[in-house]
Amino acid sequence: MSPGKQFTEKYLNVMFSSLKDATPEEVQEELEHCRNINRKPVRVPRTHRAHFSESLFHASNGFDMQVFSSEPWNSPNRVIVYIHGGACIYQPVFFHWRFVHDLAMRTHCRVMMPIYPKYPEYLCAYNMTVLMDFYERYVMPMKASKVILMGDSIGGNIAMAMTQEIQKRGLQPISALVLMSPCVDNAFTRRDAMVALQPLDRMIKLERIESIMGGWQGELPSTHPWVSPIYGDLKAFPDDTLLIYGSDEILKVDALLLTEKMKEFGLPIRSLEYPEMFHTFPLFPVKEGFQAMREVAKLVLQQLGQ
Repeated sequence: MSPGKQFTEKYLNVMFSSLKDATPEEVQEELEHCRNINRKPVRVPRTHRAHFSESLFHASNGFDMQVFSSEPWNSPNRVIVYIHGGACIYQPVFFHWRFVHDLAMRTHCRVMMPIYPKYPEYLCAYNMTVLMDFYERYVMPMKASKVILMGDSIGGNIAMAMTQEIQKRGLQPISALVLMSPCVDNAFTRRDAMVALQPLDRMIKLERIESIMGGWQGELPSTHPWVSPIYGDLKAFPDDTLLIYGSDEILKVDALLLTEKMKEFGLPIRSLEYPEMFHTFPLFPVKEGFQAMREVAKLVLQQLGQ
């Protein structure tokens, strides 16, 4: 076993075993803990501090959002917006910073990671207001020739919803969309299939995610496109849409549903399933994660004509 895989295995065992088995009371305690943590400014891990710059975006609704950028070659005409995952309650972890910096180095692009509003302090609709304001007033004025949007887990969900909303409002369209283990159907219409995969999933417990997503949606119905983008306009997605997921995660069900719907409407999507891989594995230092990163970087470079 490689050192990277050993490290990943240890991380998964330490970080997720207790969360998967949490009682409802422990979940509420965790939410309150996240509320308090998320009120504090995010700091870049020491190992990556030299590779990121920070700015503050003042949203029209009063929310001040930190925006971190990895920009090794100062290329403002090449923009990637990365929406990090974390069940809409957690701030980015070490592996997000590692992934974003690696992506910037491989593509020579400016990669921006906004620290969007999180539950339970904020809800889905509030978050979408902030991120669409960010796109229109922060990203578009950069006048990038192409904007690539990507995200993992709930970040993939948000990236899909943003792409649909951008198209709806007639803003600068997204050139490419990269989704890693996204949740696309928070109405959980294929719950039985998720239950069948639950024994394989080392990171996500279905009941816990259902509870959190139920709170995150607020007064919006579970089929609202901002909550479940699968019910939105899939024609808004760019021709270069890349979907990456593992065989051993319950969100494989969502990935298959998205692939099925895209093909049903005759829309292009490239779906890559990696055997024996876990949720958001491209973020981690394992062989399959590096393979997935190369696929992502290749798509970006093709977009840039390289």
